[in-house]
Amino acid sequence: MKQNIITLTFILLSLFIFGQNKTPKISGTVKISVENGTLDCDITLSDYSQMSNYLIRLNKGLNILNIQSLEPNKFLLVYEREFSDSLQTDETISYYFPASEKGQKFLPSKMRFKYVGKFPVINDTISENYQRTDWRGNIAFKNGLLRMDGLQSAWFPTIYDVQNNFQFDILKYDLKIICEDCEQIYFNGSVPVNGKNAHFVSESPKEPYLFVGNYKIQDAKNITLLNADFTEQEVSEFNEINSKIIDFLSSYTNIPYKEKVYWIQAYNSSIEKGNFTFASNSTFTICGSIPPNHDLISYVNSAKLKLQSMVPHEISHYYFGNSKNCNNDLEVILNEGFAQFLAFKYLSQFEDEDYIKEGILESLDWFEEPNFKYKAVLEFNNSENTNDRQTYAYDYQTSILFSIEKEIGVEKMQNWIRLLLHGVDPISDKTFFKNTLKKATNNEKKFNEVVNKYLTGEMTVENMRLLWEN
Repeated sequence: MKQNIITLTFILLSLFIFGQNKTPKISGTVKISVENGTLDCDITLSDYSQMSNYLIRLNKGLNILNIQSLEPNKFLLVYEREFSDSLQTDETISYYFPASEKGQKFLPSKMRFKYVGKFPVINDTISENYQRTDWRGNIAFKNGLLRMDGLQSAWFPTIYDVQNNFQFDILKYDLKIICEDCEQIYFNGSVPVNGKNAHFVSESPKEPYLFVGNYKIQDAKNITLLNADFTEQEVSEFNEINSKIIDFLSSYTNIPYKEKVYWIQAYNSSIEKGNFTFASNSTFTICGSIPPNHDLISYVNSAKLKLQSMVPHEISHYYFGNSKNCNNDLEVILNEGFAQFLAFKYLSQFEDEDYIKEGILESLDWFEEPNFKYKAVLEFNNSENTNDRQTYAYDYQTSILFSIEKEIGVEKMQNWIRLLLHGVDPISDKTFFKNTLKKATNNEKKFNEVVNKYLTGEMTVENMRLLWEN
């Protein structure tokens, strides 16, 4: 009974969060050619709240035919571009509609966008004649596949609320996907389709992630694998790994993980070796280079699988990044630290008691390098507050969180995590961040000590060194 009450409370809180602004909906048709690297889109955007200060983000590689107002009146819109606004790696150009009154913006209640794009197609898997870099927001055509995330790529029109620093990238959808040179079509949150066209409909908001091409679909009880080419035994083993991680996270957070997990094996389109992964809950994509050892199957076959943080880290984004929806760029980077903390909490079950300590002491050496620049967590405001996002998000923040746990205790740390996840406010709200920590600590003196030592000021690394070397 207690579990049901907690689950209901979480659902109501989530509805309250979404209730502050209507959840937009995209509908229409997307035509794709993986052979030619083309997109032809006719997308209607509706069901959004009115706002006076907004921008509409769209990928730089997409050329607009026209934008129409459908409601309250039907007519072609004149638009202006805002070049200074973009996403993390400058994927987008932003648009707005000037109002009749100078300096004001007009926003119809329903809009239709027609646009096309042609992108590089990479089919050479032998030479290094690839793109220079690859990243999450890349609209990537490679080896007869297309991947497009819904957070950064902006392949669909995304409304950004400037006043509240909020991007509406979790959407309802009613989309027809047509790809005549594809055999499989997958849209995040829906069952993959074998065929050249598919119709995906959902009133449950999701990040609009697309993965199309010619690939194998392998299904198990708790996971589905796309383009992974596992043996039956490997599918079974990976299903078990995912299940154990989900059981741990559900218990730790007191929030059930009820969705099926989709793992996608995509390709790194750059000349860089290795891989990168990203979460589009409940879809997780690993982009691996060729030759192998940087793909999903390497994690399953590795004897050191339990030492790999990638799988539990990505699944942890169901909590920090999905259940706790991102509000702004600051929250995105905070989510990485909390997801990494949960991943290493899971992995530490299988290691000796010094596992976390040894990892932090090693990380402290990196933080003490003169070329690593950072701001304390509660003084971090934007990307300019560090010159190494990877180290800051995945290592520095994680070390801070384990230091706080060491100071306040395991039980109180778990309580703080639950308060953050069950609360209405975003974790980037620093007042909410501190108030939940204060409530979990239940000791004002200890709370102030933790804030002063690890969350503010310029001595955070020195204070961690003192804590972990004793």
